[in-house]
Amino acid sequence: MMYRKKDFLFMKVSNIKGRSIGFIKDIIVDFNIGAVLGFSITSYMIFGPSLYVLKNDILSFDDTMIVSSYNKGSFLHLNDVMYMNIIDLRGNIIGLIEDIIFDEKTFLIYGVIVSTGYITNFLYGKKIFLIKDIIIGKDCILYHGDRDKLIFSNIPGNILNAGKNNEEIIKE
Repeated sequence: MMYRKKDFLFMKVSNIKGRSIGFIKDIIVDFNIGAVLGFSITSYMIFGPSLYVLKNDILSFDDTMIVSSYNKGSFLHLNDVMYMNIIDLRGNIIGLIEDIIFDEKTFLIYGVIVSTGYITNFLYGKKIFLIKDIIIGKDCILYHGDRDKLIFSNIPGNILNAGKNNEEIIKE
């Protein structure tokens, strides 16, 4: 099974004694090793500090994440790179990172979900780029893979075969 950022956003976080700490605000990532390091937590205290839970400190999660400890510090947040332009080797703007896909056990990042614009997303679907095919820069993200080689689509069903039953489709 794989997870996305949206699977954790606003999840409640509690310590091992059941005391509520806050809720998940963002994912902390390391694109150099291609992994999710943990989560950024917004405290329930009004002027509370930003807290971080590293993946090794997570005991369990379902509706609520139970953690053994939490930290303070400075990490790269997914939101820090989400609105950077993704460009190809020719300098063409491809889109923006909308989310990531990562493994449920290892927390290794498999890929990034790329939004290419509202109308293009609707007509052709969003794109998914493998993590090995992108380089995060200071001002933009470079995609150096072959974007015409694999095409992922979010179009529901097979529009061309609409109205035919399964036996007719199999015979073709």
